[in-house]
Amino acid sequence: MATSICVINISPVPDAYLAHMKGVVEACCRRVLHAETQLAFRAPERGPEVVPSRLEDFRNPYFAHLVAGEVIETIVRADREGFDALVVNCFDDPGVKEARSFSATPVLGLSEPTFHHACQLGAKFGALVPDMPGQVAFVQKQIDDMGLSSRCIVNGVRAERKRFTASFAEALQNPQAMVGRLADQGRELIDDGADVIVIACGGLGQICGVAGFHTLEHQGATVPVINPLTTAVKTAEMMVAMRRGIGTPIPSQAHAGRRLSPEELARFRESFSRER
Repeated sequence: MATSICVINISPVPDAYLAHMKGVVEACCRRVLHAETQLAFRAPERGPEVVPSRLEDFRNPYFAHLVAGEVIETIVRADREGFDALVVNCFDDPGVKEARSFSATPVLGLSEPTFHHACQLGAKFGALVPDMPGQVAFVQKQIDDMGLSSRCIVNGVRAERKRFTASFAEALQNPQAMVGRLADQGRELIDDGADVIVIACGGLGQICGVAGFHTLEHQGATVPVINPLTTAVKTAEMMVAMRRGIGTPIPSQAHAGRRLSPEELARFRESFSRER
């Protein structure tokens, strides 16, 4: 039986750009998936298009709240389509916790699969994030909340050495410029004790995945460079196989893992004038 995985974008995608974004998802993920695994792509109907000069809006709490709401609505629609798993393509994991409370389709973000995979590849990891206000602290808190602080080297979350608003715009035309900077910083992380380099951002991961930046050679060693979308989609494929083969639930339904019933979901949505 073929597995179908849907990647959820966090902002609307114009029709003229849709084929390109689907191509980015395929470029990042296809080489690690079974040939019969099907990839789909969905995006919110409302919200701002991603403009490089406004990327720092995503660190504003109110803006992030609005983004999460539209991602959740996208998941509501995708949940009806019969996919085997959904992957939200943002390292902030907007809407993932909320969607897991109602979606019959398993929902994954990027951060948990990426950091836990890194821990299986080495004793210590370092993470590279975009240079945006508060981004280092945000990702460090993600690591702390997962209980993985001891697996991160000292000062192990570091921002790219070019402001993301300029870096991402440049990388869309010249990806090697960004990859080169991240490679140099990755080598510094290795010198400081990292066994694994985590690209801790969906946007950075998009550029690195398309460019094929998955390993780093340094001082005679080949070091893994973990791409978040590649890792999360492959993790989703594995989890679907585990559920089919031995019945492993995704996620556990103990304690806070109980999903809303269809009737409860309909009642919640009607309370806020949302269509079912």
